[in-house]
Amino acid sequence: MKPQKFTLEDTKKVDLKTKVIYKYPSLSRLLELNYMIVNGRHPENKNEYTIEHDCQFIVYVVKGNGKIYAGDKIFNVKTGDTVYVPTENKFAVEGEGLEYVTVDMPAWYPEQAEIVSK
Repeated sequence: MKPQKFTLEDTKKVDLKTKVIYKYPSLSRLLELNYMIVNGRHPENKNEYTIEHDCQFIVYVVKGNGKIYAGDKIFNVKTGDTVYVPTENKFAVEGEGLEYVTVDMPAWYPEQAEIVSK
């Protein structure tokens, strides 16, 4: 494998209403980077959370502030903060204009993610 450069134009945009995901190409199934913009809460229903069964990830807040729900904790986050979310932990995010990057390991795939109620 050779070094590669990707631009924002190379991303796949996924619009989930309250969260827009820019998925950068991943040359490996072992690692992935994504850029997110949140306006509201995701998942939108305050009683719902996402659980990643295979993927763990680190959130790095690029801009803004908000809340990250991870496991049974609520983290107030601002620019420059990071939050580590291991597999099998519920996750949700809230903010207005909150921008963050995730590094996912292994690379995220939809079949391993589940939306659960509180």
